[in-house]
Amino acid sequence: TGMSGIPTATVTMMGPDGVERYVAATGTGPVDAVYKAIDQIMGVSVNLLSYSLVSVTEGIQALATTRVMISPKAGGPNESLSTNAQSGITMEKKFSGAGSDTDIVVASARAYTSALNKLLSWNVRRKKMESDEEDDSVANSAISAGNAEVTVVGGHQP
Repeated sequence: TGMSGIPTATVTMMGPDGVERYVAATGTGPVDAVYKAIDQIMGVSVNLLSYSLVSVTEGIQALATTRVMISPKAGGPNESLSTNAQSGITMEKKFSGAGSDTDIVVASARAYTSALNKLLSWNVRRKKMESDEEDDSVANSAISAGNAEVTVVGGHQP
């Protein structure tokens, strides 16, 4: 990093399947490079809506806390639309994350992965609910079909 080189980050993450994945990425700065590498590993496409960094303690080994807010890119693989129950307005869902460390790049990565994990968890829950609703719908139509009249088309009726 700094003025003379291209900011590069190498990120290692372990997935839920227990497999470690490694990616190197470049960016406009060290945090941007880390975020791009994480996006590649996790297979997401999001907008960074806000980023804040504050010092929690003082001194050379100060603890930094980072907070981020993200939303999935429209039309992307993790698009997360949500409908307000009162107004009926559909909009992109936002996800926040926080992370702390004495290294601001590590704190930033923790905050970002925290927000991404919330997004991915929400998508999994939403898909499960949709699947359960479809199963209920199929079961209800099967029950309804049991009481339906049968009409023979193109054949001889008794």
